[in-house]
Amino acid sequence: MKIKNSSKSKKAIVYENLKSRIIRNLINPGEPLSESVLSKELKISKTPIREASQQLEKEGFVENIPGKGSFVSRISIQDIREIFEIREILECEVVKRAALKVDPDKVESIKKKFETESNGDKNSRDHFRAGDRIHTFVFECLGNKRLLEYYKRLQEHIIRMRLNFFSELHQDRSEQSFKEHLEIMDALIAQDPLRAEKAMRDHLRNATEYLKKII
Repeated sequence: MKIKNSSKSKKAIVYENLKSRIIRNLINPGEPLSESVLSKELKISKTPIREASQQLEKEGFVENIPGKGSFVSRISIQDIREIFEIREILECEVVKRAALKVDPDKVESIKKKFETESNGDKNSRDHFRAGDRIHTFVFECLGNKRLLEYYKRLQEHIIRMRLNFFSELHQDRSEQSFKEHLEIMDALIAQDPLRAEKAMRDHLRNATEYLKKII
């Protein structure tokens, strides 16, 4: 693979390339990030690779072990607990506020699209992507750009965790998650903040407990 000419800096291109591969588990947790190997693979000097790796380390995707080098960060139960604790604190408050501001007709439309995209297969990647868009939509309802941007960065870690631990063997959780998302949307359609908060809290806690069981 060769980095093509672009208006973006070489560091930005390498950063996006590596982050995408880490999130999608094309580079596995614990795997080394050799500057020499990546330099040859991407046909680029080591400097932008080093800079991109440093940025990814700040974001928690890479860890540097003195004397050994850079590695894709591992995902521990503590990581899962912390990420979902942050989600619960943020999303339960945001969905409560969103319930008072949301357009019920728009949520109804999103709900129908969610059901169509799942298309009876609650275990497909389309189903999970559709679920992610529901969570993003909740944040979009507030109109707070900084908060939305923060959530999108958090969501990258969420997607990585799910792709790393979730497989087609967990259909029971997929079906439960589908129903939980429907309840969140029904609560928004009803413009009921307390019901929306409870639906989101139940969904996040169930997801956390399920992940703890399977890792």
